[in-house]
Amino acid sequence: MFNVAHVLSPPMLEGLTTYFKNLDPKPLGGAPKELVADGKKIYEEGIPNAEVPPCASCHGPDAKGADAFPRLAGQLNDYIYRKQTNWDKERGQDKAKPDNSAIMQPIAHNLNDAQIKAVAAYLSYLD
Repeated sequence: MFNVAHVLSPPMLEGLTTYFKNLDPKPLGGAPKELVADGKKIYEEGIPNAEVPPCASCHGPDAKGADAFPRLAGQLNDYIYRKQTNWDKERGQDKAKPDNSAIMQPIAHNLNDAQIKAVAAYLSYLD
């Protein structure tokens, strides 16, 4: 998205943000259901000993987004997994002026593969 989004004007970004925020797609699921309970626990409680806050503290208790934090509910399992495991490679951060997504970098690094899979599974079933 960075390659596309960096050329959008602030009013265009606001319009797109509002449009996508108000969509209410039905989840496709498809992730291993046995991971959902662990993913829900991480989403709601975080992992304090790994310095991972609850995802809900930024993305909202229903994962539908809050302020500058995007909606995660109903996202495709593979999409969430890839975004978390490739965080550094896919983020086009300006080190002098990082955007809100920079907050996710240390969180993504503190989750292990099994935890990322669990959170992705949980989110893929949320309505």
